[in-house]
Amino acid sequence: MGRCRPREPVCRRYQRAAELLGRRWSAAVIRAAMEGPARFTEFRTAVDGLSARLLAERLRELEAAGLMERRRRDDGAVEYRLTPKGQALSRVVREIEAWVSEWDDGADGRGVNRRERAAGRRPPEAPRPPGGR
Repeated sequence: MGRCRPREPVCRRYQRAAELLGRRWSAAVIRAAMEGPARFTEFRTAVDGLSARLLAERLRELEAAGLMERRRRDDGAVEYRLTPKGQALSRVVREIEAWVSEWDDGADGRGVNRRERAAGRRPPEAPRPPGGR
């Protein structure tokens, strides 16, 4: 048996980025913004279930992080768009989409990838609670 090795500490910058992107609805807002500039109501339509209050909060956070910018158009309407820093996340978002396509069977998160499912492999059983049946 191998000995346990101490792990390197997780980079704080990485952790801050992961927490920002992992906040509820943040990734969905970024994904919607990848389609191009959008008005507030267009984000609400694109991200089903997102409340106006949370959308405003996420847009402010993403703007403060330098990922989104708010612009007033000539007609007075306000739109949001990804900054170059935000656009740089598109590769990450596409990789997450590929991962979801490969692994998420839409059920309970214990998915088996498509090739394994085609070969007849099933997802592992969910752990049972102590004393549960």
